[in-house]
Amino acid sequence: MDCVFCKIVKGEEPAYVVYEDEHVIAILDKYPISKGHTLVMPKRHYRDITEIPSDELCHVIRVTKAVTMAVIKALNVPGVRIIQNNGAEAGQVIFHIHFHVIPMTGRITGRHYLTEEEGREVSELLSKAVKEVLSSMS
Repeated sequence: MDCVFCKIVKGEEPAYVVYEDEHVIAILDKYPISKGHTLVMPKRHYRDITEIPSDELCHVIRVTKAVTMAVIKALNVPGVRIIQNNGAEAGQVIFHIHFHVIPMTGRITGRHYLTEEEGREVSELLSKAVKEVLSSMS
């Protein structure tokens, strides 16, 4: 399978990991819309929301909520956009279900390449915040 997200899960492609457990991984977007733009996905490959079993989807959503809360707290942003696309016509580019958690501070300025410095800084900040949020959600 030639899925970049599956390669990241297997450790064959690099990524800045914000959160990982047995079933879910959250990584920084390689071309973020804003600082902290994070992708949350199941580790198992499902093309879109119609394929993923409901119990796995619930876990992905729980982690998406925690990442959202962590982004708001750690990056001090006033809003967050959560996007999940299904099918090329809907804007899906990578056909492995994932949720975009996009910090919003106002006007969107366009995507940029995630630098190593930004990747390290933001992933460390968000990793710590996600762990705190998840422990408070238990």
